[in-house]
Amino acid sequence: MNKTALRPAIAGDESYLHWLEEACMRAYAIALWGNWRPRPADALPLDEHRIIVADGEDVGCVSVTRREDHLWVNKLYVAPGHQKRGHGAFALRRVLAEAVSIGLPLRLSVLTTNPAVAFYRREGLVIYEETAERRFMTSEAH
Repeated sequence: MNKTALRPAIAGDESYLHWLEEACMRAYAIALWGNWRPRPADALPLDEHRIIVADGEDVGCVSVTRREDHLWVNKLYVAPGHQKRGHGAFALRRVLAEAVSIGLPLRLSVLTTNPAVAFYRREGLVIYEETAERRFMTSEAH
């Protein structure tokens, strides 16, 4: 039985979080913009991050910011080699449940080069706005 959980990010997780972002996003950024620019080292608010843990191993992260009228998912990454095993769905469903519990919709954006939009659609999110670079999605019924 696969056991998946979320834990708060702690000091010492920064290098893993930076690696995870590059491992998950580099190809999509290059496809869209032609280059990869790593996030500055100081642009990583650990208090907004939770690490996805499966069978005792760190396999991804989710980062959420509470805004006035919604919860915003800054990122949801599952490490290569651990994808398509339900870890991302577990994390997203937990965050969706938190949004429902406080009466707010969940929102996020997906790069147009990232096929994850299909995953979010399967989980019930819908596109509410599109630009040349991003698809903005929400849990709100339309």
